[in-house]
Amino acid sequence: MEKCLAGSTTVYTVQSHNQVLEAWETCPGLNVFSLDYHTDTKEAFGSYAYWRTDSELKAGSCGNPDVRRRELAQDKIQAYLDGKIDIRGINDNLKHDEHMDFAVRSNIISSAFVLSVNRNSSSSNPYVYIEGCDIEYSGQPIMEYSMPCIPGCSRDSHDQDCFRRYRDACIDDSVLSMAVGMAESLNPGFFDAFILDIDCDYFNTEESLHPSSSEVFKSLIRKAALVTIALEPECVKICRMEGCQLESRQIADELKIIIGNA
Repeated sequence: MEKCLAGSTTVYTVQSHNQVLEAWETCPGLNVFSLDYHTDTKEAFGSYAYWRTDSELKAGSCGNPDVRRRELAQDKIQAYLDGKIDIRGINDNLKHDEHMDFAVRSNIISSAFVLSVNRNSSSSNPYVYIEGCDIEYSGQPIMEYSMPCIPGCSRDSHDQDCFRRYRDACIDDSVLSMAVGMAESLNPGFFDAFILDIDCDYFNTEESLHPSSSEVFKSLIRKAALVTIALEPECVKICRMEGCQLESRQIADELKIIIGNA
């Protein structure tokens, strides 16, 4: 994990997204506003618990596998809460798309709002609310939000051209003002104390780093207790649009310039 100051803002940069937990630990109890291509809201230790349960099944020492997987995941969380394992030990068994769930269940953060490109239509995670789906909001600590296109698009169906314009405008005021408004409507005190979290794979075009208007983004930077940036270099390559040559370090460096000038 790298720590630096960009202007007056503390910025932590990590390789894998789940490693931001080390930074979030420094300011426990805050909310997290996350910009990400993916939602990263899978249940914590799902992969770890699956393979542990699979081994026990093969050894004939496992009863109900569904129950056992939940037990293994909860045991890890409880071990952290009891101080028996530190966050680096947790990350040894945590995938990069499971950290939000762990963070709320271990009280590292209070809640998370994820503005993502990849939209989920449903979730088996009881801690997750997905805006626009048939799920009632009842205080779930993890909130997912995505848009089919830039606000104001009048097309009946959104095509690849719409998607390109949306990706170009991912931190434009038109997009972020909608997301900020949604977060505040669900949790009116969300931005009283929060962390701004950015996965570099959220940026899929060169134009996305040079929005026509970015006052909302700059305001989020100024108000945030700290900023975390996940490089995720392979995801950046996979998610970037055709013809785009963006690399994760380039994105992070340009973000730090924006942060420093905010």
